[in-house]
Amino acid sequence: MDLREFIALLEREGELVRVRAEVDPYLEMAEIADRASKAHGPALLFERPRRPAGAAGPPIPVLMNQFGSFRRLELAFGAPLDELAARVAGLLEMEVPSGLVGKVRALGQLRELASFAPRRVRRGAFREVVVEPPDLTRLPVLTTWPGDGGPFITLPVVVTKDREGRLNAGMYRLQVFDARTTGMH
Repeated sequence: MDLREFIALLEREGELVRVRAEVDPYLEMAEIADRASKAHGPALLFERPRRPAGAAGPPIPVLMNQFGSFRRLELAFGAPLDELAARVAGLLEMEVPSGLVGKVRALGQLRELASFAPRRVRRGAFREVVVEPPDLTRLPVLTTWPGDGGPFITLPVVVTKDREGRLNAGMYRLQVFDARTTGMH
């Protein structure tokens, strides 16, 4: 399921509220989402984030609180959380099987493990919108807290490669300085 399908599912299940009014990503959006989260409220789709003066392109909607309940997590994963926890525990506790029969039985678990590996693709939804040159100011990046030094991309997946070519994925808060520069925190 892709993000568009997940949003449609949340809407069908009554787990999404569309915010059609213009909302400012400077403190306002975060405050609304914080209140919804603390009240065990729905996911929020901000359809018209306020744009900086002179910003190029149409507004980019912002989805927040989409994983803010066990119910929405189960919808995202397509299974009850207890079942998912048991599957993960089984994969983590998997031992090297002995004998032919044990190895055949382990094939199902190995197939599931293999499905988690990243795959390279030539086409995909991520290529639907390409902005050249890259421009971070087009994104509705939130300033979440009054004392923040500026807008931050929170919980991004940052992929790095070392000199030997090994990849690493980590989550670092990224402060947006300008259209092409961020700082990792």
